[in-house]
Amino acid sequence: MKLFNRYTSIFAVALKRLFAQRGLTVAILVGLVVSISLIMSIPLYADAVYYKLLKDELEGPAGTGSIRRPPFSYMFRYVGSTYGAQEWEAMQPVDTYLSGPAAGKLGLPHVRTVRHFKTDNVRLFPADNIVYSDITDPLEWVSFGFVTDFENNIDIVEGRFPDPTTSGDPTVPIEVLISAAMADEIGIQSGENFMTFRRARTDEGTRTIQVPVVVTGVWEPRDPTSEFWFYNPNTFETVLIIPEQTYVSRIAPTYANDVYLGLWYLIMDGTDVTASTVPQLIANTTEVEQETAALLSNTRLGVSPSDALDRYQLQSGQLTVLLYAFSVPIMGLLLAFIGLVVGLSVARQRNEVAVLRSRGATSMQVVGISFIESVLLAGIALAAAYYGAPFVAQIIGSTQTFLNFATDADLRLVFNANTWRIGGFAVAVTVVAQLLPTIGASRFTIVTYKQEQARTLRPPWWQRAYMDVFLLVPAAYGIYLLQQQGNIAGPGPLTGATLFDNPLLFLVPALGLFALTLVALRFLPYFMALLAWIVSRTRGVGILLATRHLSRNRGLYTAPMVLLVLTLSLSTFTTSLAQTLDNHLWDQIH
Repeated sequence: MKLFNRYTSIFAVALKRLFAQRGLTVAILVGLVVSISLIMSIPLYADAVYYKLLKDELEGPAGTGSIRRPPFSYMFRYVGSTYGAQEWEAMQPVDTYLSGPAAGKLGLPHVRTVRHFKTDNVRLFPADNIVYSDITDPLEWVSFGFVTDFENNIDIVEGRFPDPTTSGDPTVPIEVLISAAMADEIGIQSGENFMTFRRARTDEGTRTIQVPVVVTGVWEPRDPTSEFWFYNPNTFETVLIIPEQTYVSRIAPTYANDVYLGLWYLIMDGTDVTASTVPQLIANTTEVEQETAALLSNTRLGVSPSDALDRYQLQSGQLTVLLYAFSVPIMGLLLAFIGLVVGLSVARQRNEVAVLRSRGATSMQVVGISFIESVLLAGIALAAAYYGAPFVAQIIGSTQTFLNFATDADLRLVFNANTWRIGGFAVAVTVVAQLLPTIGASRFTIVTYKQEQARTLRPPWWQRAYMDVFLLVPAAYGIYLLQQQGNIAGPGPLTGATLFDNPLLFLVPALGLFALTLVALRFLPYFMALLAWIVSRTRGVGILLATRHLSRNRGLYTAPMVLLVLTLSLSTFTTSLAQTLDNHLWDQIH
């Protein structure tokens, strides 16, 4: 019970401290919301941009005679003309699989499945011709076939849709539907009778197969651009459309090896596809493809988004890394702001922390209070970033040039596992950034705290580690590399070798400015001490006290100076770079 009361008291103290310093709490919260929103907006934007490109690639060109399939469509085919015609019964296992469980195994919401089977070509003759021979020219070479849900995607311009023919009598005509193009070319009308003729080779020799047909209707596509059409509607101009039941009861028993084309067209909904779900989708596609081939060899997956998904995942990841590289200076400024505000908050609480430590509170209890505060603020910031990150991503997408948001961004923004992982990482970083000052403060008792108040005990850790000096080395090397390159982009037309392929052009100036700022802060106390010595020779008491105070308490102005210098220098650099790029692009265009 004591342990429970101890932890609940820590939680209560954390809440009271947050409400006691509302101004600093709001400032920290604003910094956290902006930081986490910016960090989460980058994968959102990269995923949305390449998803749009993915859809355009999968839908294909919208030229004359082309067919724009839905972006996430799968087409399995067995081509009998290449691999040998099959009996209808041999197609049943793979037909059952692709018509049913395959759609669920692909891992996407299923929209519809269209099945299409047809025979080899046969010759079409008028019914009043008694004698047919190989040298007689037919009216047309046609085939028998059915397409599921065909009647709901066409308009009957004459007659009606054929009824199923269940009679096994070979003299009973089969009701068929013909295309308007074929009817116009040959001059066929609804109600006319015809005979199909085919010579089939068997083990016993050549067998003549004649199937009478009657035209019950003429069709044309209702909407040639509908997602239903897996092929261009013109492909079916010479196909005698029959119901599936007619195909099973009359065509399959009449023709040996009747299936010359078996096709399964699965339309899936890829609205929620993201870069993080691509590996599983590709694995699902491979599994379905292998199971299909096991049921009927040489059944191929002719159309699928797998290759485009591979490129989408790779390019989205590359753009994310690139944007993060460009955003390092901004995120550094945000973290510096958070550190500054947290430092002010901890500075106000140091006397309280020292009193707690002197009265028996452990360092873990003190840190625990700050940890609860940090987690509460980070949790609220993460919830707010759920709405802030899409807003930032839309701003990035609508940016036409520097501070010009004229473009209307039409981006599909979906939070995925990767976005939440990055958001969780950002929360962890901000929690650590808030805890570090408290961990340092928790080591002081009331005695050491008062001593530290009178004079800074030692330089900050980055000065003791000479981090400012070491940071000058990569900055200098980066400047050397940029000098070797010589320019942002060469003259002539725009190519891939532009600014955005070289993050060094952003990182090197930011790193150099940061290193020089830290170096300046190292020498600033000595400059203040020198200034105080000079002022001490005068009668200016106020200036003397101020300079001595600054020379002895370097921790008071380190974070504000870093934030101020970096903000001004990076904004100047970004503005000049944007102006240079705009002028460069203008010169290339004109």
